[in-house]
Amino acid sequence: MQFVERVTDAVTTWVFNHPYVTTGVVAITTAHFLQRLAHRGNKLGIVEAPPDTVVLYQLPRGPYTPSLTPFAVKLETYLRLAKIPYQNDMKMKSSSKGKFPWISYNGEAVADSQISMEFLNTKLGIDLNKGLTDVERAQAHAVQVMVDEHLYWCLVYFRWVYEKYAHSLALVVPKYVLFFMKRKVKQQLYAQGTGRHSTEEIKKKLIQDLEALSAQLGDKKFLMGDNPTEVDCSAFGMLTVLVFSSHDDITGTIVKERFPSLYRYTMRMKETVWPDWDECITKGATVKATKIVISHRLIKVMLADGRSGFDSHALAGSMI
Repeated sequence: MQFVERVTDAVTTWVFNHPYVTTGVVAITTAHFLQRLAHRGNKLGIVEAPPDTVVLYQLPRGPYTPSLTPFAVKLETYLRLAKIPYQNDMKMKSSSKGKFPWISYNGEAVADSQISMEFLNTKLGIDLNKGLTDVERAQAHAVQVMVDEHLYWCLVYFRWVYEKYAHSLALVVPKYVLFFMKRKVKQQLYAQGTGRHSTEEIKKKLIQDLEALSAQLGDKKFLMGDNPTEVDCSAFGMLTVLVFSSHDDITGTIVKERFPSLYRYTMRMKETVWPDWDECITKGATVKATKIVISHRLIKVMLADGRSGFDSHALAGSMI
């Protein structure tokens, strides 16, 4: 017993005297564990689900939004608008491309949020853009690319680099792991190009994107008219980061104060598509999210009151 106590005291003293080394060792070990976990998830393969039910593989529920990644919010919003029965798998299984989110449908795996939507459109004969002209479809596509491929990287910068403590991320990721993750993301931002600009230059790009989005919205209920379309899924997913999860002095209130129409639009989308929003977040990591699967009852409610403005024939396959 005395030997154990002496060893414990020695280890404790060493850790106390070498905090940075200890943190590095713990961080590397944790990162290795997470990598092994993700790799193990891939080996586990596709989970079983009822026929014609989408399985959405994504990160666990977020503290202020249903997911820490806007692309998971985008894809889950699409599934709800299209009335496609789905269930979530939040066991950290990354796709064949090493990213989240992704889906499986009747045993077939599809990676990437946009490619997943296109796959389901073809597979199930779904077209959320069915009321749009060719010109409007082109406009919607341009806005979607701007949001997913340009605005996104501005948000990555402010969330991972500019915001010192990465508040939303720090609630779910250990700080010593977050340190290494932030450094990795900073390298990716530099390689992508956004990270080569100054904060003021990135802020200008962010504002230009929001101005374009605001102009496209105008006085309409949704980006392309009275009903939500595919581009609303992208825009809503990205705006939820700014409206609910940003805490720095630049992006924390930018939508509400400088773009009130976009703020109202975000809240309108939330109320329209996510009536169970509070059940799908952890409220600042203080509670466990209770809703991870869209219920039979919720789909019936959304169909009955016409929340999304689409006919009931958009419901594909069986409901869970």
